[in-house]
Order: sequence, then C-alpha cells, then structure tokens
Amino acid sequence: MKAQVKSKLNTEGRVDLQDVIPLETPFLLYVDPSSACNFRCQFCPTGHIDLLKASEYKRRVLDFALFEKIIRDVSEFPDHLRVMRLNKIGEPLLNKNLPDMVRLAKQCGRIDYIDLATNASLFNEGLLEALIEAGLDRLNVSLEGIDNDQYRKHAKVDVNFDEIIKNIKWLYQNKGGCEISIKIPGNYLSEKDREIFFDIFGNYCDRIFIEELSPIWPEFDVEERAHVKITQDEGQYRQKLEEKEVCTYIFYAMAVNADGTVSACCPDWDQKLLIGDARRQSLREIWGSDSMRKLQKLHLKGLRETHPVCASCGHVKFSQQDNIDDFKEIILMKIFKE
Repeated sequence: MKAQVKSKLNTEGRVDLQDVIPLETPFLLYVDPSSACNFRCQFCPTGHIDLLKASEYKRRVLDFALFEKIIRDVSEFPDHLRVMRLNKIGEPLLNKNLPDMVRLAKQCGRIDYIDLATNASLFNEGLLEALIEAGLDRLNVSLEGIDNDQYRKHAKVDVNFDEIIKNIKWLYQNKGGCEISIKIPGNYLSEKDREIFFDIFGNYCDRIFIEELSPIWPEFDVEERAHVKITQDEGQYRQKLEEKEVCTYIFYAMAVNADGTVSACCPDWDQKLLIGDARRQSLREIWGSDSMRKLQKLHLKGLRETHPVCASCGHVKFSQQDNIDDFKEIILMKIFKE
C-alpha cells in the first residue's frame, strides 16, 4: 500500500498557542462555498430534514463577488493566512465557481495553503483537472461506505460507487502537487469492510484513515441521530481523549458561512455563534471584534459550560489537539489586561 495510514490532521510542528495568542492574523479561515449538501449523512446535521427546516441558516452557494471581497479582506491582515479551508457544513463541489475560487485564493499571494473536503460524488475528470490546475494543495475525500448499499443506508443516497472509485484513481494518477487524503467512518465497518477499504484505495491516495464518529456538532446528538455508540476511549482522529475547559479554535480560526455571515468556529452548523458579517465588515474587523473577544473571555474564565451552544459542543474534547487550559489566566491578562 502506497498511502500512509494517517488522518488529515497535521500534528507535526504545531505552534504552542499560548506563546502566540493573541493572533493579529488567524492561522485558519474556513470559507463555505456551499451550505447545501447532496447527501443526507445521518451523523451530520445536514442529513436531517427536521433540523434543516428549523435551522438558522438557509442552504445556498457562496456568491463569487463576495468571495472576491473575502480575498481582498485576507490581504488586509498583517501576516499571511496559513490555511484557507474551502468547506464547512455543505458539499463544496455544488458551487460551480469552486475552481475559480481556488485559483483566485492561490493567486492573491497571501494564503500559504488551500484545501477542501468533499464526498466525491460529483467528481469528473474536467472538474478535478480544473481544481488541480487552480493550485489546490490538498483534497480530502470523505467516503460514507464501501459499496452502494452502505451509501443508501448511511448517507441516504444512491451513488455509483464504481464511478467514485474510477474518478479517485484518475485523480491520484493526475494529481500533480495536490495531496490526496481519503477517510471513512469506522463505526459502520466490519473488520472485512476495513480490509476492503484499504485494498480499494490504499494505492490511490497519499493518506488513508478510518475515523471515529464523534459528537463534534453542538446541539446535535450523533448517537441518537446516526444510531451509533460513541466511544469514550478515542477521539475523532483516534487520539486519546482529554477533558478541556477552553476551546482553542476561537483563538486561531473563524468561518465564513455561505451567506456571508461569520461564525466563531467551524462546528457552528446552525449559525448561532455569529461574530460578524463579511458582506458589511472586513475580516480583520470581525477577527478583532467585541463579539469574538467576549466569547474568548468567557472561555478563558472557565465559563464555557454556561454558554448554550459551546456547552453542548464535543469538538473541544473529541477533535481538538491543542490545550491551553493551564495558560488561560496568562492569556486573559495578555488579551484583556485583567
């Protein structure tokens, strides 16, 4: 097998956040090209019609003119953006302008790395070639099964799995400098299924990994919705679990939703943690806004459990790699002088 058995998460060379907070420029900016998805995965909020109907966000694609404004805003930060991630809650390939977005972001010269995650169902050679030529640095493929029947059961869609395999093979053979990562939720797989997954894709990607479904979405019960049992032994990336008070996401990242509003973090699927609006404010203004600072202060004071959204979010425990709990008083003084 050519691929490394490794998650999409880059753990090497991570900066000690307590040494660099507060950041004048976020390390990571999520931009959601589409808040709509063509799948109905049961472990994801977008897979449930009742939640969509009651949700604060409306399904749409990001307007290209707004994306152009976002790129101009990125150039106003004092430092380069380390990563722009072109996905959040939806399927990014539903936005027909996606290759042009990648190209524009790459050509601005202020973004070091661009990646995205996709379910691969909309792959075709022309689209993949356009993304590669635009300069995409990594393409993360999220699979929901190892055959058509598993997709019907877990993603509630009919796919041509053989066509997905064919397109992924073409992608790997023509990827140029683009890294290819493939993952699948292990909760649905038997030991035989796991072997088949590695056999099919192990030679057609750079990284391959079996993730653990985890309660990473606030106000979403993944056990009840996806009918799985969440282990308390491992996190999403099969790391050892660690209880933490402070969410580190809100100190180095933020997310632009498809409608232009800005969330304090990527897991904010229902857009209840809004800190600004990129249609009317600059990203630099939003990053240093009172709304973001208020949320950061609440976490640093050990009051995350008092926030109605943050209290129900398992991302801190099950997905985040950094831990600044021991430094929260020092960081509080650095940011707020108290």
